[in-house]
Amino acid sequence: MLFNFGSAPVRACTIFVLTDTNHTLFFNNEDWSNPNSRIWFIPAHLGDYGYVCVGFDSGRSEGGLNTEGLAYDVVAGFDEKWRADARLRSSRGHSPQRMLETCGTVQEAIAFYRQREEPGFAHCKLLVADKIGASAIIGYHAGKLQIEASTQCRGFGYGGQTLDALLDKHPEPTVANGASILRACRQTGQYATKYSNVFDLKSGEIVIFPFPERDVQVTFNLFTELKKGGHYFDLPQVQEQLQQPLKPLLPNMKR
Repeated sequence: MLFNFGSAPVRACTIFVLTDTNHTLFFNNEDWSNPNSRIWFIPAHLGDYGYVCVGFDSGRSEGGLNTEGLAYDVVAGFDEKWRADARLRSSRGHSPQRMLETCGTVQEAIAFYRQREEPGFAHCKLLVADKIGASAIIGYHAGKLQIEASTQCRGFGYGGQTLDALLDKHPEPTVANGASILRACRQTGQYATKYSNVFDLKSGEIVIFPFPERDVQVTFNLFTELKKGGHYFDLPQVQEQLQQPLKPLLPNMKR
């Protein structure tokens, strides 16, 4: 299953890409009722890429970035028809994480989902982007897999109208510009934004806003963290845990 709260009754999360010739940044507001948010790092293994996941204590990633510069996140709240296709195979484990393990570009990610069943697309759509600025929205429509590819700044989700208006101003791809958009698209209430994240797809820099209502931010580098081995942080306590011994991956976080 694509992720574990695909039947959310409202559009959850706002995700977008800002890109130009030199930079590609991926942004996400993670909207949900679970306060137990986490970030975890999974090193490369047996030819599979290393990557970082963001999500909750379920152990299923809601978004992530791999060492090839491929990133994804998901918007929930859709209601599309889905039909099983005997010609397609099931993905091993959680399909977006398997995608991060094995795909390095948007084109490879598209091919990955053209070959695999993903029932979660009945309720969710995925935005995937790579370091050259290509992106695709992947999901179902009218019972069929739908791919919307682009090389422009784009996004969708809960804050869609606000996001579209701000993207029409052609903001430069900077963390500051994207963080401003994230704040404008933040959700409140039952499915309030629990954290926001920024991935620099070329450098591997990661910026986390563990408390979206505050200006606190924490920065990681994907390659530096992966050299430390598999480990995780609880986002509500991340500032304290950065000063403590690393927490090894829990069983539900491992490959």
